[in-house]
Amino acid sequence: MSRRRTRVKEVDNYAKYADIDDRFASKTRNVDLTIPGNFRMLCAILSVKPKKVISDFMGLVSDFPVENATGKQRNAAQQLFLLCGYGQPQYSRKQINQMFTELKAIRTLRDSTENMDWNDRELFWKSNHMYMQYWFKRWFEMNRRQEDFSVLEKY
Repeated sequence: MSRRRTRVKEVDNYAKYADIDDRFASKTRNVDLTIPGNFRMLCAILSVKPKKVISDFMGLVSDFPVENATGKQRNAAQQLFLLCGYGQPQYSRKQINQMFTELKAIRTLRDSTENMDWNDRELFWKSNHMYMQYWFKRWFEMNRRQEDFSVLEKY
């Protein structure tokens, strides 16, 4: 009498969440950047790489994880962003501050995932990407912009 081999079929419990648009994933983007000579010299004197200064600033403004970052540093970076007038007049200072607050909430959630098991963490990241897609579209469409969402590829 022969024994039948049973096959084990793996099922992705979260396959229905797989269709998340990559544009809204937590991808970083490399850019070619011209760094002013004075900034390079200042960085050399202070023994800090220009890339670190710029990366840390971007992380502080967007509430992306930055090693040893304090709330005071994040607030200062965000205030500089506002003082430079970025995104204004399309969005008010109050709206941009709301964006900062929402990004902080997202970072707080991300920081709570370290003790999750693998399946729960995978579901969290898929959910996070779906929320970031919603978040981007909501703010992008708020002022009835004429561009398509594909404009995100340019930034």
